[in-house]
Amino acid sequence: MSLAALAALTLTLAAQEESTLQKLEKEVSAVVEKLRCSVVRIQADQLSFSGVIYSPEGYVITDASGLDHAREIKVSIGEKVYVAERLDADRRTGVAVVKIAATGLKPASICPDTCRPGTTALLVGNSLGLPGSFSSGTIGGIGRSILVRGRKYENMLQMTGADVLPGDCGAIVADAAGHFIGLVHSAATPDPGGEEKSSPVLAFAVPAPWVKFSADRIIKNGHMVRGWLGASLLPLTESVRTQLGLEPGVGAEVARVDRDSPAAKAGLATRDILVAFGDEIVRDLEALQWKIARVETPTPIKLSFLHNRELRQVEARIELDPQK
Repeated sequence: MSLAALAALTLTLAAQEESTLQKLEKEVSAVVEKLRCSVVRIQADQLSFSGVIYSPEGYVITDASGLDHAREIKVSIGEKVYVAERLDADRRTGVAVVKIAATGLKPASICPDTCRPGTTALLVGNSLGLPGSFSSGTIGGIGRSILVRGRKYENMLQMTGADVLPGDCGAIVADAAGHFIGLVHSAATPDPGGEEKSSPVLAFAVPAPWVKFSADRIIKNGHMVRGWLGASLLPLTESVRTQLGLEPGVGAEVARVDRDSPAAKAGLATRDILVAFGDEIVRDLEALQWKIARVETPTPIKLSFLHNRELRQVEARIELDPQK
């Protein structure tokens, strides 16, 4: 190949590479602009953070921590400012719902698929009070438990690379298609399994299915309604199952029991092994959490668990979460 031909080929490849990068840039920019239409700025007294439009009827979701003691809540959408009514919050997910008198809003499109590690994470919020701020990363983990000011949150998405700054709580996390996959919760410390230890601070978000559950329950009832057992569970290792004579995948360890909870009243204690919930064997912790959370009226249930390797069966009662 002649020198001239080689130079021409090099220029052609460079142009193709540039074209690909430009195309990717345009696609990302288009998704970000779409997301900005669903992100709002929330002012609660002196605090400023983010929120996401949940429905065209004026329901907005955000992080609950900034609303706890607010006397006045304002929601800004572009140049328009609305006084908002606080409906309620789910203390187990940290999701709050406020209502504004606005129509024609553009709600976020919730992702229909389960979020997986490696999913693109596009974050649009109000970093340091700057509206429509954007950063990107990936979902580095799912099903994380974190401790924030002594309160435990479960099933969180861990984000890698995306910056979470003051003002971003309540911001949207979307995938590459622009679908809502999570609500920014905090930059927090992972729960090491019951004891609060020194750990690196990471960014976390509430996954879309739990956001939708909390928001729908609050909108339906005017306040949060969910079932409550009052026990935190951890997965077992296969070696522990073998020692206990359990089948592969069966059982969950009780890591913590809330005082005066249904679990405590039923006799569950730390390090017990829950093996059955009603007539179903315990295999999937998140599936069990969904069953408990979806309870809308106090419901009796039979629990089977190992206490010091002794199998016990007790009658318990799933109560409504007091949201303490």
